[in-house]
Amino acid sequence: MSGKKLINSADNAVDEALDGLTYIHPGLRRLQGHRVIVREQIDKQKVALLSGGGSGHEPFCAGYIGEGMLTAGVAGSVFASPPTSSILEGIRAIAKDNKAGALIIVINYTGDRINFGLALEKARHEGIKVEMFVCGEDCALTTADKTAGRRGLCGTMFVFKIVGAMAERGESLETIQQTAKAIASNMGTMGLALGPCSLPGHGPLFQVADDVIEIGLGVHGEAGVGQVPLCSAHDAVKKLLDHMTSASSATRLELTAGEELAVILNNLGGTSKLEELILAREIVTQLEGRGYKVKRFYSGHMMTSLEMSGILISILKVTKNGEWLELLDAPSSAPAWPSPLHSVLHGPDRFNPQPVPVAPTQKESDFTFEGVSLSPEGAQKVTSILSEASKALIDMEKKLNQLDSGCGDGDCGSTHAQGARVLRDALVTLDTVHPRVLLTQLGVLAEKMGGSSGGVYSLLFTGAAKAFMDHVSGDVDREAWVRALRFGLETVIKYGGAEPGDRTMIDALHPALLVLEQAGGTLTADVLKEAGSAASAGAEATATMQARAGRASYVSKDKVNQADPGAIAAATWFNII
Repeated sequence: MSGKKLINSADNAVDEALDGLTYIHPGLRRLQGHRVIVREQIDKQKVALLSGGGSGHEPFCAGYIGEGMLTAGVAGSVFASPPTSSILEGIRAIAKDNKAGALIIVINYTGDRINFGLALEKARHEGIKVEMFVCGEDCALTTADKTAGRRGLCGTMFVFKIVGAMAERGESLETIQQTAKAIASNMGTMGLALGPCSLPGHGPLFQVADDVIEIGLGVHGEAGVGQVPLCSAHDAVKKLLDHMTSASSATRLELTAGEELAVILNNLGGTSKLEELILAREIVTQLEGRGYKVKRFYSGHMMTSLEMSGILISILKVTKNGEWLELLDAPSSAPAWPSPLHSVLHGPDRFNPQPVPVAPTQKESDFTFEGVSLSPEGAQKVTSILSEASKALIDMEKKLNQLDSGCGDGDCGSTHAQGARVLRDALVTLDTVHPRVLLTQLGVLAEKMGGSSGGVYSLLFTGAAKAFMDHVSGDVDREAWVRALRFGLETVIKYGGAEPGDRTMIDALHPALLVLEQAGGTLTADVLKEAGSAASAGAEATATMQARAGRASYVSKDKVNQADPGAIAAATWFNII
């Protein structure tokens, strides 16, 4: 990991990020001269909530400012506690002349406890009514003899949301503080990382080998409490849940059968959304497989660690505190709080919905129309061609992938081989007697190739089948095969957007079509051989063409210097014909 970042300067990164937040959300304002964000309008008849900490955890904590959540947030430098002077200004902005008072919610790290605590004492000297709650819910440590206590992690977002909703509806400072303590005592958090993060202007803070996972880490770039071998999403989630609930751990989360839970899956910054959703599925499946009920699930970038590739899982027990679910569901204008799309029919309680049933998919063996037919010898010849073509494309997999690696995603050969295997396996089910049926069946099979190639071939065969639609019986007219190729290419051009000369498979098939059309339906061996030569020459000519379609069209010209793999594949099977 290189540590590259799109910033203007390391010194100004935090200030510019805070400005960016307010530019996006004008309902948030920044205190002049301080890294403090407050609501545009502050209701001083209600308890105000303030939190904060080092930057680099965005959207924490300024992203949680808004009605129904925090009133203000204070940011320090990256991974550094904010100065007491800024914290004090934040307290003054939201709690001065506020008889309801304010609660400071501190993530349990030594520097934050010290700086926020000092600001609180100074505010009290000024007559401001203010209390402090320190949140620590880390389940990574197995003993309770650490003087610094359990680290505060993304479970604190549960505190923000629940007590924020309470403050919004006018609850007292004492009640809100007691609830915050109750929430912390009913939740736990643990995480893992595949790689480190890096401070702006610096390299990685620690190293993680390619074949291991760091577990039990915090959010300040520090390494975890241990490492395990790289494993599947299923096994990784299992390791975290086992550790969090282990009877031998002093920081375990006690869960009983039937426990009702709210869960946060926090993306630490660099985990792809694809991985995040797979992990969400695993967490729900495994928790419910252990006999628990996941009533709410929140996922996304909630408390990050810059670009760290990893996650945190926070679990809150709500079995005996059903009102917490109502508070989690209460509306909030805070921009970072995720709002799951609840079921309109079944209410806010989360469940695993069943897929919506659809009509049965039409299979290649379902087509009953026939039309013109081939002789038994002709049908056998078609079967032989299809078999030989499928074998050739399978054998070319590595070659086509290599051609595709410089200007595509390197899977053209794999895609064609997949389609060829599908064709090979379905060969005995295909109607090789009736061309219209066969081409329609091939169009269905081509969809199983995957990728854009599957779509292109499905268009080609589906379009080609139109050449036989007007013939209800009798023998096959040889010119119909030429029309089929013309109709198929026209369909590909219509929907795919590529034309001859754009460096695609069309550049192999179009020259062949011209030879066949010039022969006027006289499909002798010499004509077919000439058409095959034209296809091969057209495919090879794509090496010097400028790509105007497909992924290659987005690649620098100097990297597109080999023949198009799709064209090579098309020329190969055409020559077998």
